[in-house]
Amino acid sequence: MATLDLAHPHDKYVVASALLTVAGLATALVYTVSSTPYTMVLFLGFGQLCIALGMLMLLAIVALDVRTRLQSVVERRFRAGEVVFRQGDFPDRLYLIGKGEVDVVRSENGREVVLARLKAGEFFGEMGILGNTPRTATVRAASDLETLSIHRHYFGPLLAYVPAWHDRLFDDYRRRSGAPSAPGVTR
Repeated sequence: MATLDLAHPHDKYVVASALLTVAGLATALVYTVSSTPYTMVLFLGFGQLCIALGMLMLLAIVALDVRTRLQSVVERRFRAGEVVFRQGDFPDRLYLIGKGEVDVVRSENGREVVLARLKAGEFFGEMGILGNTPRTATVRAASDLETLSIHRHYFGPLLAYVPAWHDRLFDDYRRRSGAPSAPGVTR
C-alpha cells in the first residue's frame, strides 16, 4: 500500500518564517557577544525587523491554514441516480454519508455489478486515497444524498488526530480490498 502524502501545504513558508526569526536572533547574539554601535544598529534595525517579519509570516500561515482546512470540508447534495464519482477517476476526496444511501458499482465485462449499498454514517472513497490508485468503483446515489467530504490532502493529518477512526478506516479498507486484517484487529 502506498503512503499518504502528509506534507503540509505551507511548509516552505514555515521554513522561511523560521529562517527570518533565526536571522533576527543571530543578530541579538552578535550584539550580546560584541556590543558596539554597529552591532546595536544591526540588532535594533535588521534583527528586530527579521523577528517581527518571521512572527507576522507565522501568524499569516496559521490563519491561511485554518481557512484552507475549513474550506477542505465540503457539504454536497446529490439527487437519486446522480453519480458521486466514477470508476477510474482520480481519488480526490473521502465522503461521509449524512443522509441517504449510495450504491457502489463496478463495471465488469460491460455490465455493472453492485458491490455494496452504504447508508448514513458510513464512508466511501478511501480505497483510492489509501491505495493511491484511481477509483476502483463508481458510487451512485441510491436516494437523495447528503455528504460531507474532505480533500485527500487533509485526510492523512485527520487520521493522525483521530486514532479510533484510523483503526476503523484501515480495517474497512482491508475488508473492502480483500487484504487480510492485521493480527489482533477486531471490529
